[in-house]
Amino acid sequence: MNNQIISLAEVRSRVDMLRNGSFLASIDYLGNIDERVFYVSPYGSNAEGAFVAIPEEGTEILVCRPAGSDSWFYMGTVFKSAEPERTSGGGVIPDAGLLPLQRVDPYLYRARGVPLRYMFKSPSQAGLTMSEEYNPEFINKYTQLKSTVNKTVTLNDSPEIDSIIIDSGNGSKITLTDAPKAQSLPSRALQIETVGPQKYLNYESQTDVVVLNGGRELQILNNANGTEWGDGAVCGNVNIQSKWKDVNVFTQAEGGNIFIECLNGLGNDQHIVIQTNGFGGSIVIKTNGKVIVDAQDDININTAKDLNIKCNKFSVDSATVAMKSSGVVDIDGSIINLANGASTNAVDTTGQDSQYGNTGITTYDKLG
Repeated sequence: MNNQIISLAEVRSRVDMLRNGSFLASIDYLGNIDERVFYVSPYGSNAEGAFVAIPEEGTEILVCRPAGSDSWFYMGTVFKSAEPERTSGGGVIPDAGLLPLQRVDPYLYRARGVPLRYMFKSPSQAGLTMSEEYNPEFINKYTQLKSTVNKTVTLNDSPEIDSIIIDSGNGSKITLTDAPKAQSLPSRALQIETVGPQKYLNYESQTDVVVLNGGRELQILNNANGTEWGDGAVCGNVNIQSKWKDVNVFTQAEGGNIFIECLNGLGNDQHIVIQTNGFGGSIVIKTNGKVIVDAQDDININTAKDLNIKCNKFSVDSATVAMKSSGVVDIDGSIINLANGASTNAVDTTGQDSQYGNTGITTYDKLG
């Protein structure tokens, strides 16, 4: 009966025609003869569940042949000394001057001289890293899942960051914070950053953006000036459009106001336009109070049909009154007085302004 044998070996080939997890290894005990070695995992199941990580070619491993068996089984990979500078196929190993564990993670012993980082990685650095690093100078505690091209999902418990971060590695990132000490990150917040466009698509229900009772402002800003896109690109607008129904802007505040204002006092050729294009429509202004029009230049009213004004008292205060009609002019009244000084001042203006004054929202001015 064969006795149990434990031996060092080197992985020679991972080609497995049977696809049962075996590989070819040169076994020291047999005088470096190649033998088929069966992979052993710390976990497996009779279904899809398993932990599989077959060692790479050229790595030094430990194998065993159990008592009474003719088969060799994988026990683990050995990190006892510096690896050869070339693989078994003749290729140069990157960072060959480093010790084996340093190649896996050069920061493994960084914090306190003992291993405080735990990981499972592929040869191209994709994998899972769990860091428990700490010393008097820094705390670096996180769990990170990383792809081969630097896409990461990081659960970061370090006091400065204290966030969940999803990062594409190419300028797009989502940060969900807990209570970070860094001044640039507010607590219990969601921050979305992208270089490309952002789309929120809802196919079968509604989309709500709500600030509840304990919150503050709801802000939509566009600071884009189009310089990155060149001449002719449409940039800088804030667009609200409904295809089938109304666009509603409401306030429920007891003293609430709705302001539409062009803020730039040094601007030129600014316009606020309200327009309908269909037939039979109207523009209606209703109020239980006053309607005030206050202009520093002309007020022009042009209609292709009648101009009808109905009021209790009609007052006009003007340096000059010019009236022209190609037809009949009718003035009816019980008494008509001309130039007797009985007219009253017709001027009434409003001093109401937005709580943001003439500066608008400045929260993100520093971002451009």
